[in-house]
Amino acid sequence: MTSVSVIVVGTTPMADDDPQLQVAHGLADRLGGSYHFIVPCGAAKPGELDLHPVHIHRVKGRTRLAYVFAARRIVDRIAVEQRRLLMSSNPLAAIIIEITRARRRSPHIFHIQGEIVSPGPEYGGRLKRFALGAVTRLATRRASGVRVVSESLRSAVEPSARCPVAVVGSRVDTEVFRPPRSDGHAGDRKVDAVMVGGLAEVKNHRTMLQAWSLIMKQLPDARLLIVGDGPARRRLEAQIAALDLHYNVELRGFVPHDRLTDILTSAKCFVQASWSEGQPRAVLEGMACALPVICSDIPAHREIVPPDAGLLVPPGDVDGWAAAILTTLRDPTGAAELGRRGRALVIERHGVESSLDRYAEFIAAVAARNPRMATR
Repeated sequence: MTSVSVIVVGTTPMADDDPQLQVAHGLADRLGGSYHFIVPCGAAKPGELDLHPVHIHRVKGRTRLAYVFAARRIVDRIAVEQRRLLMSSNPLAAIIIEITRARRRSPHIFHIQGEIVSPGPEYGGRLKRFALGAVTRLATRRASGVRVVSESLRSAVEPSARCPVAVVGSRVDTEVFRPPRSDGHAGDRKVDAVMVGGLAEVKNHRTMLQAWSLIMKQLPDARLLIVGDGPARRRLEAQIAALDLHYNVELRGFVPHDRLTDILTSAKCFVQASWSEGQPRAVLEGMACALPVICSDIPAHREIVPPDAGLLVPPGDVDGWAAAILTTLRDPTGAAELGRRGRALVIERHGVESSLDRYAEFIAAVAARNPRMATR
């Protein structure tokens, strides 16, 4: 196979131990080329981090517009050295790629990881949703290939696409995310439930907190741990105070990915109440740790959580959430069986190696359609 080098543009900072780096090394090995990430620097020092054959280019930009033009310049500088396949992780990143000079001669794979073709109210006001959907559809029509993370997203994307659309789902290292080797009793775990994800409206923490206030009426010592940070933190802190949940709910904030297994295995169950998702890796990681999962009844969760591996609850059903969590906590034998089935499913469908093989094959196929992509 002709080697393929890749440039990926993102719009969120990337840590030195970001799990995407493991994916990048696996893809670079399969494709035989280099792999470059262009991302905002965030709190890190701007510049390049060389993790050969993977490179992180951290870009300084005081505003979003400044980042767009700075990232564009770096894409064109890297692409001058060698023709590369371009990839974008979201609509803003797709705009950056489409305004580069490199795009005139290089294919572009657009990643869609959420329900943003026709975004719902959880994505903001009407104008914001209109703009997000319009840019997504435009990027889809202009792309050389589109990668989605679920079959439901493929159905939503294909009407706008003029190129191949591939489903390459989230992947989980099941040797890292696994139950403790000597677990003892699940009842001994310190946390009753854990919820992982950014603190944003779309994740629907509001409903989970309301449900937790009902759970406490029957289990006064029940504890919920919320992992993640984001713009909704102050609102959630206010809701916790209003519901008098100080001693039962903890907002842990950001947790490095390499410490997440310890967090998950300290809990009796995993909950995710999102209004919308692409294919949530956090849920799969919880399943890989053999936790019983209770998720919102939305297309993305239905695809990865069959009835024998977890429970699904309508996202806004406060009473339903309280009942499902109480049922799980009161039936440790049934919960353990859900956990075992969930882990088996993740091993079968979301293992790292098979997922990377499919991903690399798709990238190589898109590159092969552009004869100028040959590299030396």
